[in-house]
Amino acid sequence: MSFPPVSPSALLWSSMVYDPVDKRVVLFGGTNTPDADDGFSDTWAWDGVSKTWTELHPISHPSGRAANPLVYDAANGAIVLFGGVTTNVTPLNDTWTWSGTDWTQQFPTSVPSPRNGPALAYDPSLSAVVLFGGAVGTCCADSLNDTWTWNGVNWTEIYPATLPLARNSAAMDYDALRKVVLMFGGAADSGRELDDTWFLTVAQ
Repeated sequence: MSFPPVSPSALLWSSMVYDPVDKRVVLFGGTNTPDADDGFSDTWAWDGVSKTWTELHPISHPSGRAANPLVYDAANGAIVLFGGVTTNVTPLNDTWTWSGTDWTQQFPTSVPSPRNGPALAYDPSLSAVVLFGGAVGTCCADSLNDTWTWNGVNWTEIYPATLPLARNSAAMDYDALRKVVLMFGGAADSGRELDDTWFLTVAQ
């Protein structure tokens, strides 16, 4: 295994997502402390062809944080960042978008409550980003089980008939074959690791 000459610091709870327009992976935030305090606010890009990391220096950027999910919003051609946890383990609920060169804070009129570790996935059938759960407190404490969508302008809470158990740090992605958002696992308030599988389908 070869290692790139320059790379981000050793990190916990950072987030990465592939940008199909720029054809590179974007990484933001993370922490090097187990309690998720003192989060970083740097932005990095990974070029899979040259196998190199490059630190980017946008004029604007979110505050330092960890457990902040990223997802590519294909309908609006931007990477979306929501929430996370910052210094003193304070949960956040700000929304930022990455254009390829700079971060822009969005100011929706409706927004999910502050939280860290929510799950995000883009649903092309809705042309929207889907958010589920997260934790209001520190890791594995005061988790939520609400569901929201982001259309590029506003967050809208939706109310599926059946809801998974409240959780944070679940894995979520879009299953193009079944045309559903798929969620697996996460952590319950007790710290118990979950191994359940859920599909989200929304009537058009």
